[in-house]
Amino acid sequence: MTVDVPNFVSDRPILRQDRLSSLMSALRPVATPCAADDPRAALVLTPTLLVLFTRPPNTPEPDALVATRLECALPLAQVLHGSPARLAVARENCPGLAALADVLVAEAQSGRCGSQLAMARLFEAMLVLVLRRAIDAGPPDPGLLAGLSHPRLHRALIAIHAAPARPWTVEMLSAEAGMSRSRFMADFSDCLGTSPLAYVTRWRLGLAHIALIQGASIPVAARSVGYGTTAGFRRAWLRHFGDIPLAAVGSGPAEHPIL
Repeated sequence: MTVDVPNFVSDRPILRQDRLSSLMSALRPVATPCAADDPRAALVLTPTLLVLFTRPPNTPEPDALVATRLECALPLAQVLHGSPARLAVARENCPGLAALADVLVAEAQSGRCGSQLAMARLFEAMLVLVLRRAIDAGPPDPGLLAGLSHPRLHRALIAIHAAPARPWTVEMLSAEAGMSRSRFMADFSDCLGTSPLAYVTRWRLGLAHIALIQGASIPVAARSVGYGTTAGFRRAWLRHFGDIPLAAVGSGPAEHPIL
């Protein structure tokens, strides 16, 4: 079987997106509405709050009205590693959320044709709102959201997410951020809890892991994220994930932290 794996290697100029759009492009979230008390729900709407659970399963939210599971190309728990397990936004404090919530609840109650599809798209829009709120708040703990909230570091993260297979160097990334090399290295480590090139490697390996799960061969997955040789890919994998047989990686949905 031939697996269609995106090729992330490109010499073309990086298409500029804002910090959240670049993250959503990588996540490619798909919402599936579920029971309001489903412990695997990732987004839950109550009369007063929108709650994002970054690491389901969770304890059902009191007074939940509607909820959805989220399937992402890169698992949310891994991408948002370091973030709180529960992110809540008050409906009254988030412009636009109240209007979306009213439409969502109305769709859930109507049961009309297309309501499940409409609810899914509304939930995906709400995911943008809750992540935007978290980025604007400036998370106190190291992690991707903290990096995206930084006034300059986020530029380098956008570049990595847009072109993960580019042969990045610290100098290239610090130039993307418009920072000196030393300041970039220090701020990146403080905000994300890892070095810039370690982040690049883990992001690439996360993408390769998804390709392997979807049935790609090791050489194809390696090339898609910028590794010129399978041997180099294997060394990177073992260095970051430990002594894991790569032949078994594509056989199931085992998760490995990428951040």
